[in-house]
Amino acid sequence: MRFSCAKLGCLVPIVFVACMSESEPSAPLPPSTALSNNGLGVELLVQGAGAVDLTAAGAGLADFQFVAHKTADGTVWGHFRQSRSTAAGTVDFEGVVICLTIDPNFPGRARIGGRVTANNSTNPAFLTENHDVGDDVWFRVQDIGQGGIADHRSTTYGFKPILVDTSEQYCALPFDGLPWWNPATIFPLARGTISVND
Repeated sequence: MRFSCAKLGCLVPIVFVACMSESEPSAPLPPSTALSNNGLGVELLVQGAGAVDLTAAGAGLADFQFVAHKTADGTVWGHFRQSRSTAAGTVDFEGVVICLTIDPNFPGRARIGGRVTANNSTNPAFLTENHDVGDDVWFRVQDIGQGGIADHRSTTYGFKPILVDTSEQYCALPFDGLPWWNPATIFPLARGTISVND
């Protein structure tokens, strides 16, 4: 299935890096200066594309792409998608970003909250009333910025009532300590990259 920016209403041309087929190699991310100098006043940019290695959790690989922007006045926008195969069927969500926060004490950590715009899943566990179009969804990412691909990490998607009930509540969580930042539930990439630029 091809990821369609037209379907999500991508208005910023440079987010094309996140528009790719699941079978295509991940495109390199553009330099952060290309976004910070685009006249939109972007102060925070978090983006990525590739596949998260969930084998340690017995869940295989999850293809993903996302981009999230935040301006000086607090305006947040962007989009995301994650898709993976399970024995019970596909888990596949698309959405728009509604909140974004970064860890002030640990550069490279970010939380992204959004709203589901398409649930393409066939796995019955992800076809409940918590997974409908319009429901909140969230995830977190890490860009250590040194070393290899394993330094870039992401989680699977969370839905209520995991920790919180809304994306805004998720973005407002503290970053320190368990369960707020659990290293056992954030996984390295099998391919691709994640970039947290502030």
